Amino acid sequence: MEKKKRKLKLTGVLFILLLIGLIILSGYIFINIPLKNIVVDGNNYLKDNYIIDYLDLDNEKIFSVSRKEIKDKLLQIDLISDIKIHKNYFGTLKINITEDKILFYNANTDKIILAKGREIPYNANYLGVPTLVSSVNEDAYKELTTKMVKITPEMIAKISEIEYSPSLAGDKIIDDKRFLFRMNDGNQVYINTVNMEKLNDYLDIYEIVVNKNGFVKGCLYLDSNSENKTFTDCHEEAIITDGSDTNNEL
Repeated sequence: MEKKKRKLKLTGVLFILLLIGLIILSGYIFINIPLKNIVVDGNNYLKDNYIIDYLDLDNEKIFSVSRKEIKDKLLQIDLISDIKIHKNYFGTLKINITEDKILFYNANTDKIILAKGREIPYNANYLGVPTLVSSVNEDAYKELTTKMVKITPEMIAKISEIEYSPSLAGDKIIDDKRFLFRMNDGNQVYINTVNMEKLNDYLDIYEIVVNKNGFVKGCLYLDSNSENKTFTDCHEEAIITDGSDTNNEL
């Protein structure tokens, strides 16, 4: 009986030691899970690869990666305003990024202009950013930056260049808040700051043009206070001043 009790005690001790060993081994394996995957979400202007390379987390363990250090490092990028980080037990690090909205790149000052009024240094890694290629008087520039906030990021990404283009009647300027937007699809859009929100309807307007006239490239005039939207061959003489021109009205 006594021998049986000793065997039971020994078995119990061995079981406990085995359990402790398994716990220690599991803990060791658990804390040494490698960082297998980085998922970047929420970014519009920065490439995923740029962010991943910037963090330089090669050969890291998922649980040795510091959320705070990652956040602090990414917030050093001027464009990023907020970061949320999640880690899971399978080695995946998910980074959700909030970027400030970019309006355009000002080639005159070599600055990126943000929707919140900030200016940050130019970075070639920012994608889908139109370029302001001409100088602009102070009042028109202020209006441009204020009213472009109303254009969606998706539409801003379709703009290639912005040029100051006040409309004239002879030598007299009749609209000093007018701009020419060169689009990535080859079309050009004349628009003033009063009508800036109309640009959000650009794709719908152009679809009507394509359905009506076939596939064409030209100039769309959205600088009139009327509801008429004029589309012409850019080589034609077509200065619209009051919305009364009915050439290819939509």
